Amino acid sequence: MLADFTVGTIDHLLLMGLKQKHLFLRHLGLSNKVVIIDEVHAYDAYMNQYLYQAIEWLGAYHVPIVVLSATLPKVKRNALLQAYAKGKYGTKQLTGPSGWEATQAYPLLSLLDGKQVRQVTQFAEAGPRQDVKVQRLTLEDNDLMAHVLKRLSGGGVAGLIVNTVKRAQALADLVPAAEEVLILHSAFLAPDREKQEQRLQAVIGKQGKRPAKLIVIGTQVLEQSLDIDFDVLYTDIAPMDLLLQRAGRLHRHQIKRPQALQTPQLYVMGSQTTGQYGAANEAIYEKYLLLRTDYFLNDTLKLPADISPLVQAVYDEAAPVEIPGIEKALENFNRHRCQEQRKAQAFQIDEPDLDADATILGWLERPQEEVANDDQKASAAVRDIQETLEVILIQQTAKGDVLLDGRPLSQAPDWEIAQQVIRLPAAVTPVYQLDQTIADLEKRTSRHYAAWRESVWLRGALALPLNETLETDLGNWHLSYATTTGLRYIKGEDYG
Repeated sequence: MLADFTVGTIDHLLLMGLKQKHLFLRHLGLSNKVVIIDEVHAYDAYMNQYLYQAIEWLGAYHVPIVVLSATLPKVKRNALLQAYAKGKYGTKQLTGPSGWEATQAYPLLSLLDGKQVRQVTQFAEAGPRQDVKVQRLTLEDNDLMAHVLKRLSGGGVAGLIVNTVKRAQALADLVPAAEEVLILHSAFLAPDREKQEQRLQAVIGKQGKRPAKLIVIGTQVLEQSLDIDFDVLYTDIAPMDLLLQRAGRLHRHQIKRPQALQTPQLYVMGSQTTGQYGAANEAIYEKYLLLRTDYFLNDTLKLPADISPLVQAVYDEAAPVEIPGIEKALENFNRHRCQEQRKAQAFQIDEPDLDADATILGWLERPQEEVANDDQKASAAVRDIQETLEVILIQQTAKGDVLLDGRPLSQAPDWEIAQQVIRLPAAVTPVYQLDQTIADLEKRTSRHYAAWRESVWLRGALALPLNETLETDLGNWHLSYATTTGLRYIKGEDYG
């Protein structure tokens, strides 16, 4: 963070608001930067509290900020502007052109000029306009894969964006061996995920050499930051802003397409019956947002004209809707949002004090000791996720230990070994067994890789050695890894 130029995840910025040892160094590093935040719509209610806090502090330091999103709700847009103004000027009261708070223009550039909001709505044509045909689809996985293959009978590239890693892997298993498939999700080793992303860009990126036929299966990682282009897209139901982000990967570039796929087609899965979206989808996304998305999603998307109106309609609680069960869903949504906001405050530093004689003394009083000195706990704290563990995967063979790409461990520099990390699924590291799991991994690491204690790169790292077939047992789980499909886990009693 002290480097002149820094690229990182949103966590690096959110940690600016967390009570943590050496926090002043993070503030020092950010205080002389220009900060650019991308895909700002993607953060949940809990993370937003840290985001607003960080932006308020950046405002106090007079740090310029650029915030980017193609699908930003107006409520959040206004909150971001107000957070910065409060930090810089000590007030959330802003002035601007009539109706600036409610504008739905797209594209839209909002600038904070002193305490005045200026907005730019006139731009040169940013890209082609297109109508996307939307169809709800509820099929068992085998029938879904048959549907995909039929749509690709004349060639083309199909994307399947689903909401869980397990579902992505299950669908990948159903792709016939003769078909080319590429899988991308979060359960890959960092180097393997990077290779998958590079391969995606090479074949279906802007300058990609497109194959005659390809099936791409992935999770939310496909909806952001990758400039890729599908001929046809299948997606699990998700809140409108995320659904539109996924649709943005459909017919993204002006290229020649198979005859049957000349018209952009979006198949939305899991929304055939209003109010019933499946336990997995509702565990990830608030049912209230899914209900409103389902309600406002028409059979045709006119892009980009529909982007802002649809996003604002879903997130505007004042917009009336007649949906069975919406009142209960809204009640649960608001309760959860309030809980998340209160929970975030327990870990946060105070707001900046703009008095001339103010200092930062005391900003870590009553620190959360279990968070303050542990990077993995800190990352979990700013995301309100169950704490999980990052491990380094090593393959143990008869000829010695190797990295998963086959290179002997003894010949790999420590910094490359440190890159072979993967985050274990939360199911494998439940809170009530976390200490036991850590102790188990520490024992394995100490037994096989004691020299890591002397390494700047590897000190404190946990190893998870795999056997010749890239498998191992950990606690009650059997884990396996493949460079094409990532990490899998099944209950030990279900294995074999």
